[in-house]
Amino acid sequence: MKTVEEIKTITEGIIGDSELFVVEIKVLKNNIIEIFIDSPKGINIDTCSRISRQIEACLDREDEDFELTVSSAGIGYPFKVAGQYQKNIGNKVVVKTVDTLRAEGILKAYDGEKIILECEEKRPVEGKKKKETVKVEKTILLSDIKEIKDVVEIK
Repeated sequence: MKTVEEIKTITEGIIGDSELFVVEIKVLKNNIIEIFIDSPKGINIDTCSRISRQIEACLDREDEDFELTVSSAGIGYPFKVAGQYQKNIGNKVVVKTVDTLRAEGILKAYDGEKIILECEEKRPVEGKKKKETVKVEKTILLSDIKEIKDVVEIK
């Protein structure tokens, strides 16, 4: 059975210098191989099929039987690599932290160590009885993030 590292090497060799990037690779029982890829512009089924055929050509079915799936790390898939953070700057995300904080807002920045999230919060405003919704920026360290996903809004 091929290892995750071997599959990653093959996949990255095929992707090369394109805008595509590997999000996650899983090698499961019974030689089931799952590869999740993405790009700043998203991935379509034709791209997944093409990459799948190229990876399959690098593997030897006569040596080992396997099941191969190449798919997009689509909407709602937790962020695992820098490319996903960068792709979603300016988009709405939901963040769960290790200390159970949940925040939703616009991903404003990512630098490899932290993110900046623009959220709306109700806060007291001087001279007014009711709290008003204001935009605030929260800085969250990546080490404090348990999970972050993009959010789709239907308008």
